Amino acid sequence: MQGLVKSVQRRKSLPGSGHLAKGFTLIEILVTMFILAVGLLGLAGLLFEGMRNNQGAYLRTQATILAYDMADRMRANRAEALNGSYGDFSTADLTSLSVPSCASASTGCTAADQVSVDQIEWAREVQGTGSDLAMVPGGVGAITYDATTGIYTITVQWDEASRGGDSGESIAGDNSYTVRFAL
Repeated sequence: MQGLVKSVQRRKSLPGSGHLAKGFTLIEILVTMFILAVGLLGLAGLLFEGMRNNQGAYLRTQATILAYDMADRMRANRAEALNGSYGDFSTADLTSLSVPSCASASTGCTAADQVSVDQIEWAREVQGTGSDLAMVPGGVGAITYDATTGIYTITVQWDEASRGGDSGESIAGDNSYTVRFAL
């Protein structure tokens, strides 16, 4: 029996010392807690960056919907669009957001009046006027027309915190969506 007790004591003792192993020391626990804290901070940063990228993708999707909405309005009023009537328009320059009365009339609007209706309704969507929430925060839309090539350019910009790239570089154009098309 005495041999069994000495055998168990030898297994519990640390090699090369006469002390018995009694568990972790305070320093080992502190090192473990530090490593765990650094790992959790890294995980929190990863989650934050993922949420910010997800929000950016959502805003880009909203801007795409807005740009193609206007492109579809222009295709529906093709004769006026081919004349360049939709060009040189910016929602920032729009002082009045009242829709012409022809929009609610049973007879409808003329093709020329429909241009104003389309621009005002689109500006309302971009800026969030008349609703509780804008599709894009701080939204500004612009339409340009190049008469020599017949190409329209629709740009939607919004406010978003810029993301940093590699080595501290800033990602440019991350808060703007542009579509170019010809009728």
